[in-house]
Amino acid sequence: MSAWLGLYRLLSPALPALAAAAAPFAPKLRAGLAWRRDCAPQPATLAALAARSPRYWLHAASAGELEQARPLLAGLRAQHPDAALLLTLSSVSARTAGERLTEADLVLPLPLDTPRAMGRLLDAFRPTAVIAVKWDLWPNLLLAAERRGAPVLLLGGVLGADSGRARWPGRLLAAPLHRRLTGIGAASEADARAFAALGVAAERLAVTGDTRFDRVLARRAEARPLALAGAGQGFCLVAGSSWPPEEDMLLAAFATLRPVRSDLRLLLVPHEPSVAAIARLRAAAAARDLPLWTLSERPELADGGIGVADRVGILPELYAAGRLALVGGGFGRGLHSVLEPAARGLPVLCGPRFGRADEARRLLAAGGAFVLEDGAALLELWRHFLAEPDRLARASAAALAFVEAGAGALPRSLDFLGARLDAAQSRKRP
Repeated sequence: MSAWLGLYRLLSPALPALAAAAAPFAPKLRAGLAWRRDCAPQPATLAALAARSPRYWLHAASAGELEQARPLLAGLRAQHPDAALLLTLSSVSARTAGERLTEADLVLPLPLDTPRAMGRLLDAFRPTAVIAVKWDLWPNLLLAAERRGAPVLLLGGVLGADSGRARWPGRLLAAPLHRRLTGIGAASEADARAFAALGVAAERLAVTGDTRFDRVLARRAEARPLALAGAGQGFCLVAGSSWPPEEDMLLAAFATLRPVRSDLRLLLVPHEPSVAAIARLRAAAAARDLPLWTLSERPELADGGIGVADRVGILPELYAAGRLALVGGGFGRGLHSVLEPAARGLPVLCGPRFGRADEARRLLAAGGAFVLEDGAALLELWRHFLAEPDRLARASAAALAFVEAGAGALPRSLDFLGARLDAAQSRKRP
């Protein structure tokens, strides 16, 4: 074991005490600790799952990674109908989505990463393999699984050049951690090169892609009906998972363009459609003399007006009503998913803060996304797309082609998983 992994393991038993001390000052941490207390795994439930075979433990950080895990869970179920499938999540923000999940047998919050907590769950479930999705690896989970002979893999793995794991001092822990994995299925060629630079052996590394591409294409193929009058008419911009910075820019630009484009429409889908968020939007629209209604009040789009989605879970279908999309989060801590609108053939506008959204960087390079630095840039781009249908069509085609080119990640991931597990089993044989 590397010195840095050893030091982490030595200090990590203090995590519960540190978390409890910080919780009064950190609402999300406080909610996460309460979630872990409320949803502690029941021994009888875990024992029943441990009696089945094979047993796969998948881990995803938050809601975005959950969408990446769902095709993997469904694919494993199709391959192994009697398998036991456990999914753990790190972020309390994914709790509601996790509770609605049907692909896994059991969904739990990931325990705090101490040797004792990870060992207890591993001993109760006895996984055939542990699979982390995208990036969220935890040292004690890996080390405890390794000691019990359970292979650990990373699928859809990303490692951007600006990731803390790729730079000092983060790579001091990340490099030995990734080198110990049974396999890494990288999301792209660039990610594979970055993992190789950490010292991951070539035989443990392959480009398998990102299963969210398969997920968004499957959701598009479902073609669930959109009960929204006026959808498909006029020129509608759909703002998905929007936050106040994007919403204020959109309202200002919409107020400028509305008098010169009578069929203009705006559909806002706030990331958190709370009562307070809706009230803020009403006040901001009224200050600009813009008509605004929620879709609960009027399930329709209308020329020169603003519809606001006031419930969650319908964003992918709402993108079907648009000609252009703005994806929120790029002026905050990190961009939300650009794949859903791109799968509908919508060019994507976004702020400059991509966070871990490497797919947004690749969509930008492909010509299907455009970065906004401020409200003036939004107004200019929106005006250009209204005036230049050919430019809109080229960007639309580029966005759709980008997503369709990423299809097939699920079978590649499952094939890689099977090959690496076979290799690990062969090494165990005398």
